[in-house]
Amino acid sequence: MKLYNTLTRQQDEVKPLLPPAISIYTCGPTVYDYLHIGNWFNYVRMDTLIRALQANGFTTNWVMNITDVGHLVSDADDGEDKLEKGARREGKTAWEVAEYYTADFLEAMQLLSIQTPDHIVKATDHIAEQITLIQRLEANGYTYVIDDGVYFDTSKFEGYAAFARLDLEEQQAGARISVNDQKRNQSDFALWKFSPVDSKRDMEWDSPFGGDRKGFPGWHIECSAMSMKYLGESFDIHTGGIDHIPVHHTNEIAQSEAATGQRFANYWMHSNHVMVNGEKISKSLGNGIRLQEIIAQGISAQATRLNILESHYRSQSKFSWDGLEAANNRLKHWQQVACLALQPQSNIPASEEQLITAEIAAATTDITAALFDDLNTPLMLSRLDEAFSIIEKQLLSPPTAQQFATLLTYIHTVLGIDLLVDIVAPNADDMKLMDRRRAARQAKEWDISDKLRYELANAGFGIRDLPSGATLWFKL
Repeated sequence: MKLYNTLTRQQDEVKPLLPPAISIYTCGPTVYDYLHIGNWFNYVRMDTLIRALQANGFTTNWVMNITDVGHLVSDADDGEDKLEKGARREGKTAWEVAEYYTADFLEAMQLLSIQTPDHIVKATDHIAEQITLIQRLEANGYTYVIDDGVYFDTSKFEGYAAFARLDLEEQQAGARISVNDQKRNQSDFALWKFSPVDSKRDMEWDSPFGGDRKGFPGWHIECSAMSMKYLGESFDIHTGGIDHIPVHHTNEIAQSEAATGQRFANYWMHSNHVMVNGEKISKSLGNGIRLQEIIAQGISAQATRLNILESHYRSQSKFSWDGLEAANNRLKHWQQVACLALQPQSNIPASEEQLITAEIAAATTDITAALFDDLNTPLMLSRLDEAFSIIEKQLLSPPTAQQFATLLTYIHTVLGIDLLVDIVAPNADDMKLMDRRRAARQAKEWDISDKLRYELANAGFGIRDLPSGATLWFKL
């Protein structure tokens, strides 16, 4: 299996440290508000990676964090903590805000068929681990203390700029006047922030760093401490959004490797931005759309997932309502074809059986190859369109219906799209209507045939008549 590695800027063969086990860390949400569709593009893509690794025979150990403290509004070291901002907005405590939006996130994960990580870990549950890691950095000579906290000295970490290919000289020269002038370097970042002297925070802890001043962890130290606890000091794959490369992930690498002397992660997978009306979707721009808003418009979570998979994770994707509607229609068509697996026919010519068997085998091989080639989901979906267009023109015998059902199960496994989840086979009364309609057609009683078609439609079933006289049903 090959994956584009931000660390090497090329596609690399995935070779775990301890095969067949493979360790993955995903930067999870900051739980101060609802997630928007741009966030969900990222998490569906991360879930697709996990599914691909499992399909490739690896045993996954997947860790995702919940940032419930320490992420400041600037994404760096300036401004208000996002959880404190959410608390002020809603008239609640930061703890209540974190609990509410964490629950909402986990519920939406289930709707989108995102597998539950092996470990979902909260920053506030791992304060001790973060303090210990900061102390290791302190002992190694990488930290210094200024008025507002403990900082990492990036000038002491060789290769700090390499991962994101930063121009530190330009960054230093372009520093704003308002930037903290106590920092030694513009790129230095906070490991621990001291609470303001004139106010009390909802979330603050004692530490060895500020005397009797309480404080809270910096955003970056959280991911390093938690990933190391659950995956070890060096692990296989780190994932997140492309916007994390220049700051968050660069800082994670620096502090982690400065503490351990080992490579932090061997592969870095980044999901690209999602655009709407020519702008990046973000909470700060106010152009995010919630999953619940999409579902309220009659677009299912499954169709939303399919829409996400229609673009490659490394491409700059475009979100639109027209795109969602097209994905919804595509899903409905696939579901209609999937119904064939539930109604095998007898006396199918051997040539037709051979055609279907060969097509299902080829499609399975092709979508697997696309999946293992840097998660090429657009190619997978295109190949499935081809396969379904062939299968829907044929009648399926019991053996080929079973083979098709196996393909549908595989699609569910690797893409998270269950084409049979909402399909309920006709009951005895529905089948009687179909039998009566078939008899009416044979007798050329077209008015009765049309009336029975409407009755079946009201029961939720569409009908496809074949030249052979067979009648196939599908869910509307």
